[in-house]
Amino acid sequence: MATSQEELDSKRFYSTLKKVVSGIVEHYTCDDDGYKITFSVDGEPFEVLFKFSLHPSSQLMTLYSKLAFTVDEDKRAAYATRICSLNYDRMYGATFDFSPDKGITVYRIAVPYKKSLISPELIEQVIRDTYATVMRYNQYLYDVARGIEAELPPEQS
Repeated sequence: MATSQEELDSKRFYSTLKKVVSGIVEHYTCDDDGYKITFSVDGEPFEVLFKFSLHPSSQLMTLYSKLAFTVDEDKRAAYATRICSLNYDRMYGATFDFSPDKGITVYRIAVPYKKSLISPELIEQVIRDTYATVMRYNQYLYDVARGIEAELPPEQS
């Protein structure tokens, strides 16, 4: 259970988050009681989905970007191995999470905000980095999910 101060901090952060999102996209959905905001941005080959959630009791913001495809059951073991390698070799502040039971993949980043002032610029940067990372690996992961031998895209410096 969140303290009154944690709730106040979360409301303040949520207000900033909503303001930033409304400046980036025209259409988004909010669950003000649950501190959640969802929206999507066009991308190739798939749109990029965003789901922000604030967790007042842990003072943590999570951003999930669910990839727009499902991995067939017979390809999940090989796909999971590739996800593990990708996370180990290339992901530093966020990860791709894969559910072998459901065959879905999400890109996840968490930002603690306890006793912090999170600037609009930081939120914008998290959105830009998420979009860039999902776009960079979307086609690769889709190909791997289909059983196509694919090369990792080049790392960005």
